[in-house]
Amino acid sequence: YLDAALNSGGSSTPENSIIDLDQVKKNYRRLSLKHHPDRRGGNEDTFRALHRAKIVLSSPKLRREYDLIGLDLEDDAEELAHEEEDHDSNGNGSNDSEGKEHNNTNQNNTNNNNNNSKTETVMSHLASATLAGVLQMVVRTALMGIVSVLLSRYTILTIGTIGMLVFFSTRIYSALKVANAKMGGSVPMGLVGLKEVCVPLMIAGGVYCMFRGRRFVIETAETNAGGSEEHNSVGGDDGTNTDTETMYHSWTWTFWLGEALVMTLFIANSFEKRSPGLLALFTTISGIFSLWLRGKFWRYATLLGFQGVIALLVVLAFPIMEMILEQIVEEKMKKVGEKIRAHDARVRELQRKRGAAAAASASLD
Repeated sequence: YLDAALNSGGSSTPENSIIDLDQVKKNYRRLSLKHHPDRRGGNEDTFRALHRAKIVLSSPKLRREYDLIGLDLEDDAEELAHEEEDHDSNGNGSNDSEGKEHNNTNQNNTNNNNNNSKTETVMSHLASATLAGVLQMVVRTALMGIVSVLLSRYTILTIGTIGMLVFFSTRIYSALKVANAKMGGSVPMGLVGLKEVCVPLMIAGGVYCMFRGRRFVIETAETNAGGSEEHNSVGGDDGTNTDTETMYHSWTWTFWLGEALVMTLFIANSFEKRSPGLLALFTTISGIFSLWLRGKFWRYATLLGFQGVIALLVVLAFPIMEMILEQIVEEKMKKVGEKIRAHDARVRELQRKRGAAAAASASLD
């Protein structure tokens, strides 16, 4: 292969060799005519080896594989052989300059196809799954923040949210009844169906708990006090007016219960299989986070920012890790290729010695 690269005008380094396709095809036509099985002195094995050599030299992907392990893949070689035959048939009626331009275009297209047809590695799948999980976590955290900070704070929004969730629950129940009716009514609504119906209702209950947890009143009485949210003027015995300032708790255990319930259901809905152990784990995680979040906007914003940093690290780190692993695998394959070439050289030397010994014994006879 190295001799073929040098003779065709390529670099002396096989890994970075640039093959002149025109020279390769000229040499292939000349040698294939000489060694064709239908001609006198031709050899079928030599002809097939020439054909395979042309295919490998014409493909950067197969050249790289051959440089690594000393072998080429027959499936890829056959596919490229059909492509080369099509290219040759298309270029027979053109002149030399058009043929060179056609060959260059085909080589560029082959390089692009090889780059685009690379199979996804394990690291690529792992990176995609991790990034999808992080983005899903970001979306659910944002939804949880909207429910906790905004929807459960105002009465009209709370009523609208609870009504929408109850409507979703009824629609799910109606859909399950229609599906059961189509099956003849012989299949009763199972536990899975009840879960699908009850989940929106449980979320609605959690939203109401968060709303109610913000409505526990603290009353303080002050004389001529101003700037309160609500004032009830009461006449005192001494003729003075006493303003009663109505204030609400910013956080209560009722709010914590609702927030933990909604967060648990959000996390549980992200998984298809929900075992009791997973539900217990989700409940524990939600309870801990609810103790810290407490319906505060800036805390939800901090959590979202942290998750965004994780997503950025996934995007940056996994390609670097993939490149490092590819380099490690390539180095290992090079060592395997060196062993294969050394073994092939030993076999060839052994065959040469046996042939020489057989020729010497034949001459003595």
